[in-house]
Amino acid sequence: MRSDLGGHSPGGSGQSLLSLVHISDAHVMDSASPARCEWVELLAHEPLWQPLLHMHRPYEALTHFALAAHIDVLGTNPLAPASGQPYDLAVFTGDNIDNAQANELQAFLNLVRGGHASLSAYGGVHDMEGAQAWLSAQPNGLWPYWCPQATVPCAGKAMGLPVIEDFLARASAVINSRGLGFAWTSVAGNHDVLRQGTALSNAALEAIATGARKTLAQPTGFMPADPLNAFLDTPDAFSQTESGAGTRAIAPDAERRIISAQEFVDAHAAAGALGYASLAPGQRDTYVDTEHVRIILLDTNHPWGDYQGSVGKPQLAWLDDCLQEVARTPGRWAIIASHHGCASLVNRRGHDPERVHAQALTDVLHRHACVLAWLVGHRHIHRIDAHPPRPQARAGGGRGFWEIATASIIDWPSQTRAIELVRHDDGSLELICTPMDHRSAAGTMAALHHGLAQRFAGEKAQAMQGRAQDGRVRLVFPI
Repeated sequence: MRSDLGGHSPGGSGQSLLSLVHISDAHVMDSASPARCEWVELLAHEPLWQPLLHMHRPYEALTHFALAAHIDVLGTNPLAPASGQPYDLAVFTGDNIDNAQANELQAFLNLVRGGHASLSAYGGVHDMEGAQAWLSAQPNGLWPYWCPQATVPCAGKAMGLPVIEDFLARASAVINSRGLGFAWTSVAGNHDVLRQGTALSNAALEAIATGARKTLAQPTGFMPADPLNAFLDTPDAFSQTESGAGTRAIAPDAERRIISAQEFVDAHAAAGALGYASLAPGQRDTYVDTEHVRIILLDTNHPWGDYQGSVGKPQLAWLDDCLQEVARTPGRWAIIASHHGCASLVNRRGHDPERVHAQALTDVLHRHACVLAWLVGHRHIHRIDAHPPRPQARAGGGRGFWEIATASIIDWPSQTRAIELVRHDDGSLELICTPMDHRSAAGTMAALHHGLAQRFAGEKAQAMQGRAQDGRVRLVFPI
């Protein structure tokens, strides 16, 4: 039990006011896309390149299997673990897809609402054809990625990653998803609308993305002094356009085109995501009302690119109005959901005076005693931080709020989180938080993803998993 905001152990029985599932950073990924730059990961040891990480993970072709496994568990048993009540909804806090591609978005939506989804791994770094082309030019070297086929010497197998001869076929197979079977909604993350979650696209990059050649190695002579800004300014320069040992032919696919923020909204509305059905063109912030709680979805993507976030001043005015409306009804509460949290609302690219950051957002939240929690993703870690009331808010009855970051599906520990709001007989409130695994059977692609994710995390696994107070906890409020 955490009482950082004050409060005490709740007394008496409780009434469930809300049961939701928080899901973040699934990164459903077209791992063979020519718009991806896996070779950047080979420079991970150099500090200048680290702001662009991660652009490759050994298990990246399996992310949609991990999400499908979680959806199957939730759809089969849609009951909150503490109260046993049916879930009111699932809230996705962004980076549902990895490279802002139309085919990734379609696969994600089909998994969530129920349907068929597949993303081919053929042509990616796991495919032996690209590896053999590389090795023919460097016969004494290793393929610098993981190639699951036994005949290819590679860095992955040298590190102990397994041989799986049918990996490509299994990773490219069609998933038949049952769907969640209950209400859901989502807010956009940086990977949902930006190339590699970082760059605005251009015509040259779109031609590469939908074209017939994939870059597997660093372009010859390409060594920018500032890799992050180089990717932001000219992302197409990170790919080769001519054939050579560092590239391979791939089947072109027009559905690898980038989606716009408006297309994200429209596709979610068509797929049944709550809150999106009646938005005006250009509007991306919305809310979902349940009987006792309003869930407010705030788009924190920065209009000038880069992976960190910001908030517009008009958004904050809209948020303030939403919260005032909630506060006018006694016994109603508010939960905010955005992709970026306090630590990530720091983007100043473009020097736009209309864009503000974490302090401005929390100032608004602290003005309203109805705000209980802020759900975020982006950092791929479990973390729960208390935001105690500021003196002026405390005088007006403010209780503070909890910022709840849930770890990603793509990376370790690949968990979702149940969040249940309970009101007790003594009038006290608590949020019960429960991280949840999909527990797929050994030998499945979702189980393989889980094991590879833990291995890739290495010594960072514990930090990503969070402290004891970031996991299975009860968050109480003062009466």
